[in-house]
Amino acid sequence: MGVNQVRLEGVERRAPWLAIALGALYAVLPHSFWSELLYDAAVLVLLIVAVLGWRRSEGVDRRLPMFIAGTLAGFLAGEVIWLSYRWRGLDPWPSISDAGFLFGYASFIAAGAQLAAEGRRVRDRTAWLDAGVLTAVVGLLVWRVLMQPYIGDESVSTLYTVLALAYPLASVVVLGFLFVFLFSPAARDRRSNLFAGGALLTLVLDLWDLYQELDGSIVLGTWVSLGWILGYSLLSMAAVTVRDTSRPATDDTGLGRGRLICTLIAVLVPQGVILLELHRRGQLELGTMSVAVGVAIVSGVMVTWRMFRLLGRARAVERRRGAERLAGVIHHSTDSIFLVDAQYRVTFASPAAAQLTGRDTQGCRGADLTAWFVDHSDAVLGRLTTLVEMPNGAVLPVGGAFRAEGGVLTTVEGTACNLLGDPDVASIVITLRDVSERQRLEAQLERRAFHDSLTGLPNRALFVDRINHALVRMQRSSEVRLAVAFIDLDDFKAVNDGMGHSVGDELLTKVADRLATCVRAADTIARFGGDEFAVLLEDVGSAEQAHEFAERVIEVLRVPMDVGGLSLAVPASIGVAFAIPESTSESLMRDADIAMYGAKAKGKGRVVLFDDQLRALARERLSLKVDLPPALAAGQFELAYQPIFEVGDAGLMRGCEALLRWNHPTRGVVPPLDFIPLAEQSGDIVEIGLWVLEQACRQAVIWNGRSPQPLTMSVNVSAVQLHHGGFARDVERILSATGLAGELLTLEITESVLIEQHGVEAIFDALRALGVGIAIDDFGTGYSSLSYLKRLPVTAVKIDRSFVTDLASSGDLGLVRSIISIAGALGLSTVAEGVETEPQLDLLASVDCRLAQGFHLGRPANVAQIDQLLDSAGALAAAGQRPTA
Repeated sequence: MGVNQVRLEGVERRAPWLAIALGALYAVLPHSFWSELLYDAAVLVLLIVAVLGWRRSEGVDRRLPMFIAGTLAGFLAGEVIWLSYRWRGLDPWPSISDAGFLFGYASFIAAGAQLAAEGRRVRDRTAWLDAGVLTAVVGLLVWRVLMQPYIGDESVSTLYTVLALAYPLASVVVLGFLFVFLFSPAARDRRSNLFAGGALLTLVLDLWDLYQELDGSIVLGTWVSLGWILGYSLLSMAAVTVRDTSRPATDDTGLGRGRLICTLIAVLVPQGVILLELHRRGQLELGTMSVAVGVAIVSGVMVTWRMFRLLGRARAVERRRGAERLAGVIHHSTDSIFLVDAQYRVTFASPAAAQLTGRDTQGCRGADLTAWFVDHSDAVLGRLTTLVEMPNGAVLPVGGAFRAEGGVLTTVEGTACNLLGDPDVASIVITLRDVSERQRLEAQLERRAFHDSLTGLPNRALFVDRINHALVRMQRSSEVRLAVAFIDLDDFKAVNDGMGHSVGDELLTKVADRLATCVRAADTIARFGGDEFAVLLEDVGSAEQAHEFAERVIEVLRVPMDVGGLSLAVPASIGVAFAIPESTSESLMRDADIAMYGAKAKGKGRVVLFDDQLRALARERLSLKVDLPPALAAGQFELAYQPIFEVGDAGLMRGCEALLRWNHPTRGVVPPLDFIPLAEQSGDIVEIGLWVLEQACRQAVIWNGRSPQPLTMSVNVSAVQLHHGGFARDVERILSATGLAGELLTLEITESVLIEQHGVEAIFDALRALGVGIAIDDFGTGYSSLSYLKRLPVTAVKIDRSFVTDLASSGDLGLVRSIISIAGALGLSTVAEGVETEPQLDLLASVDCRLAQGFHLGRPANVAQIDQLLDSAGALAAAGQRPTA
């Protein structure tokens, strides 16, 4: 609150007292022109207060202060004009001063109407009816005393008569609105009471002044003037008082005894007026009219007494019905209601208490309520002791573990209300309800909110919370170190799409179980959805330890699992981020995610630790993703070809594998592992893949025209491209357009696609019907299952370079020999990838591997280089030498 507001409220408080002091001085001083100035000064002070209240108020609340200010302004204007006449020795009637007074009365009527409107928070038409009856009676009295003498008086002018009637009539109208307010069921607030008191005082004095003027006994400058100042003061105080809308309104539907008696007695007033009029005229005699009036009065009194008795009975019936309703509510309430005395002994128990306590209502009486509470009995006792010391009507919550008869344990909560001071109750009212089931549901909801429904592991929300707590501990102690590992299963979508979501869910559950065997009790495993898992490693010594943990996870997941009747190894890529003092949960998870994508970019199935270089790579990947869509139309793609040779002595070239390259205008040559995953994510791989297939087929036709032996063309096909609608038809169209025989085309597909056997079997059959060969690329590194080779129409397997690399270093030929033997038994050819040394080639020859490719045999080359290789292939073969690129 500002200083000006404080000063304003100070003025509002002091100004009415100043006005009352001026009015008292006016009343005690001899009446004169100068003493009248004191009266006008007092009204002016109160007018200023009302205007201040109007300016401070807002909205609908501005109306009443505005009408009060208008009332005081009109009365003050009338007084000032009349005083100017007195200054000149005049006392005209009527005069211009009456215009000011009538304006004041018009505002007074508007203020009364506004008060009556505010008083109707509960709509009760009986208030208007009762107020109308009382207003009519008051109007009759005013008519008889103040208005009738002017009717028919030919000694006064018509204007004089109209003004003489206007003042009392206006007073009656304002009184009528006040009666509506007083009879309405609205809650009384300070502003309404101030206005009603000031208006009643002002109107009564106005009517008394009119009566004195009519009687000729009016005397100026008396205590009546001070009464007006008091009335105006109350009105001005109402103008600066804020209306209280928080107090509840009551609704007695017009059955208040005082109100009813007042209304009924008012009906008798007209009969009294008739008797007085008969007496004044000397016509009060034993006649029909006099007897009828007397009977009407007696009947009115009897009817009044009858209505009074009926009202009493109605109230008694209402109380009885209320008690019955309350008893019915208590009887059927599911909450247990107890009344206990100051020693907490039960004096009453509702029927629901029997189910809660295990005793009937009679058995509950006299029992110590606190004895049923377990563990919280002292707390409940303390609450009740505090409640007893609090005022009547105070309420405190109670609850806790509650043990009923027979040892049944539940959890209850409720309230205790101190009504010891209420003579009708004289007890503490305790309401309890069983919340055990609700607590179980809340626990379930909380678990669902913070745990994965499939695996039962924490979800992202709980994982973030655990990271935040761990970071707080790390800030408090330099010895606390932590890391976050993001785990993503490679090609998991193939399991879902090929074997169904139920098998995928089973696999995820088993992966969660496997992860649980790798972590410590202090660590947290979470599932973020899909095939994404995360591990919070707390108190990890170094980034190297975190890396070792991730490597162990990969090894554990590579051990085959029995899922859906098949034995599946689960390849995974893991990114690890080590926390630094500036880390937040968001940055730590983001860095681990970037590292995980870095692992996938390096060939999947590996671990990558986050560093600043990875952040730069993530920005670069985003930039590449933006540049990728227009690259094909801009001619930025080209093909390189890696030759495939026989492993035997002849060393003949048997074909090529088409490899896609992206010549970026600013970055130079972009490796396939950097942009192929981006193309798969965006769907651009479909259009790019068809372009690669068509270019490779056209080139294969050219080279077969120059080669003495048939040359195959191998083209890699993405799983996204394979499942795009009409892939087999696109292959048929390209073969027809280029003229390449289907037998000379081999499509290389990653091993993970085999999981989707139900989806790809029809596609494979359609491709084989065209004569196209199907080779499984990187065999042995994915969801390995040799049974797929028998179920699907595969023509070749390509042994992954990791197995070939291990040949010379370990000398273990067992795994490669097994793959070649099984493939041979199934009628499949084998191609070894990544041959980089002569010893590797010799070992492959010793296990009867038929075909091979690698840097030792030939690096990826352009068309011109392959042309030269074809030209020299025949001569070298004739000389008994192996061709090399």
